[in-house]
Amino acid sequence: REALAMDPQQRLLLEVVYESLDRAGLQLKRLQGSSTGVYCGAMNYDYSQLLLSDQDSVPPFMISGGAPSMLSTRISYYFDWKGPSLVLDTACSSSLIALHLAVQALQKGDCSMAVAAGSSLILSVDGYVSSSQANMMSPSGRSHMWDEAADGYARGEGVAAVILKRLSDAVRDGDQIDAVIRATGVNCDGRTKSLTMPNGLAQGELISSTYAAAGLDPLNPADRCQFFEAHGTGTQFGDT
Repeated sequence: REALAMDPQQRLLLEVVYESLDRAGLQLKRLQGSSTGVYCGAMNYDYSQLLLSDQDSVPPFMISGGAPSMLSTRISYYFDWKGPSLVLDTACSSSLIALHLAVQALQKGDCSMAVAAGSSLILSVDGYVSSSQANMMSPSGRSHMWDEAADGYARGEGVAAVILKRLSDAVRDGDQIDAVIRATGVNCDGRTKSLTMPNGLAQGELISSTYAAAGLDPLNPADRCQFFEAHGTGTQFGDT
């Protein structure tokens, strides 16, 4: 009965986190009871809205199955982890902010290991309708980033998770290390011409400060970024 009320995002996050742990070569029994933290970014909660659409058939486990906070709590509960467990919604940046908070928690000693995850499932047309009303959706279903033909973006689904440890701990434990995070950063656009319009200056300041935190100089050819993923919405205002 409880599984029937579970948001599919909970189910997929459990599966993906398990796969991530397996990929990292970590044994579940050794992690049980540890101070592992879970930081999950999410902004779509279509399933709970669908369950509430018919109030006569709301399942008894609706609260634990549909509440946004349970996306991370379900993971901590299943694996018996005692570290911080939280879900955050910062719209499109949710999973990256989750990663940022997980890194900070490790640096502060709030947890011994952390899972940074993100999920987005589209189970209702409501998001399409509201985005279309705001002229955010592309009529063609394709995003033309930085193009004169930019007329909106296309929505997508996905669930992902990464396992994070302090580098010294990972080396000590003989873990497989796929990448090293030298620095993360976060800020906000502040006041712009409208609530959803980006601020290029603020974003530039964030990039510069994060480079500095990582000890990198963008003017030094040896320190230049080899791969840069931009958040291009494919809208006339969003790409400015």
